[in-house]
Amino acid sequence: MTQEEKGKETKLNILKSALECFSKKGYEETQVDEICQQAGVTKGAFYYHFATKQDILLLLLNQWMEKIGNLLNDAKLESNDLLSAIINLPKKVKPVFLEDLNQIVIFLEFYIKGINNPNLKEVVSKSYKDYLDFFSEIIKEGIAKGYIRNTNPRTTARLLFALTIGLLIQGLIDPEGEDWEAFAIDCLKLLFK
Repeated sequence: MTQEEKGKETKLNILKSALECFSKKGYEETQVDEICQQAGVTKGAFYYHFATKQDILLLLLNQWMEKIGNLLNDAKLESNDLLSAIINLPKKVKPVFLEDLNQIVIFLEFYIKGINNPNLKEVVSKSYKDYLDFFSEIIKEGIAKGYIRNTNPRTTARLLFALTIGLLIQGLIDPEGEDWEAFAIDCLKLLFK
């Protein structure tokens, strides 16, 4: 194994270990020492790959958003139009949500803590902006192709964010209380009608 491959493997191991630690104790309560111990690396190795614990969290969230973006792109390829792809997105992301349930909890904790924590506020703001940018571009594309009615893409992206957070919280509180996939599809149909 080359030095570069070892470095990539170490970085992935740190990410995986951080996710496990965040899942068990929460982001705030997890210390860099614990991540290093879980990953079997030194603090020097940790700081070689990541400047801060926040960098790990942001990377994990960006990877998660990228995974959702890839699912949306797959849905676009499988659908006749972008609107169908967006409306059917809950069917595509449900397995990711079920697989990454701990990451969803971390995602929500991250946003809530970032409201009042000056150390996290900048990271939360960047993640939120990235989400809005991502969905604004998709909505602009849908408007340009005539699949989505002419609307303010940024406002619609904000509504999607609110809908996403609301559905995630409700689904975590009462997982059996509703067919959340069907409910999400109905909500998207209302939003994009």
